[in-house]
Amino acid sequence: MPQRGTIHADLHTHTTASDGSLSPTLLVQRAFERGVKAIAITDHDTVAGVEEARAAAKDRKMWFTSGIEISATLEGREIHILGYGIDTSNHALLDYAHRARAYRTERAERIITRLRELGVKKLTIRDVREISGEGVVGRQHIALAMQKKGIVRTTREAFDKYLADDAIAFTAKWEFPIQDAIALIHDAGGVAVLAHPARVISGEQFEAMLSVGLDGVELHHPSHDTDVCKLYSLLTAQHGLLATGGSDFHGGNKRDGSNIGRYGLMKDDFTIFAKELTKRSSTHNRPPKPALSTLARMLGFKG
Repeated sequence: MPQRGTIHADLHTHTTASDGSLSPTLLVQRAFERGVKAIAITDHDTVAGVEEARAAAKDRKMWFTSGIEISATLEGREIHILGYGIDTSNHALLDYAHRARAYRTERAERIITRLRELGVKKLTIRDVREISGEGVVGRQHIALAMQKKGIVRTTREAFDKYLADDAIAFTAKWEFPIQDAIALIHDAGGVAVLAHPARVISGEQFEAMLSVGLDGVELHHPSHDTDVCKLYSLLTAQHGLLATGGSDFHGGNKRDGSNIGRYGLMKDDFTIFAKELTKRSSTHNRPPKPALSTLARMLGFKG
């Protein structure tokens, strides 16, 4: 939900390294222009944009932490987990990102095949790659390519008619269990935060994530209303969890573009988060790293 005053920290943003419309440098610049003082880049299943963003933030004297948004599964549902303070050179994390990139490309090709079966003949993976560039491919890129080719009028139409989870061209992703996503973030020295919980989470699912080491919850998000924020504020206090927030900026439409500077953490809340992040992401406070055999199992995607 929007907060009064100037947002100090935006801890949920996406760049061209995944499905955002701005490069890491331009995204940091946009946030800087909106008065944001602290930022995290949390691209989907990749850390490719982190170091460029870190340098851009340093040039502007902004606080910065590395981040990622991992697509995980819980009881057959897709759950997104934000990782903060991660070591972007961690081998297991990079292996995950490499595999995720390959699976996302394969999934895009399967979606295109399905679209052809449905009579949508003039879309190719090359069309999608013209939109995504070298970044991780997502459904948003397919929707934009469909719009560019005149197959649909808007990306919203592409999702509603073809690409949404309940639409006719939906193609399932791999399964990466929630406990493995959290363990992967912990192994990379980071903290694991549940993204936009109001979208998908039941009370039972929340308890299940707590049992496997969830560190925090994203309280402030464009999809959250006041009641959601109050509920998860109580739960974070009850369980001693980190509280975060961000715009979930991707770009590409007016409303999304205006979210930077409106959603995130105020200065006092950010100060608490930053101190706790330093404490919890310390290797001295992390659980023992999983054995290599466990990491191998973690990275053995299904689907």
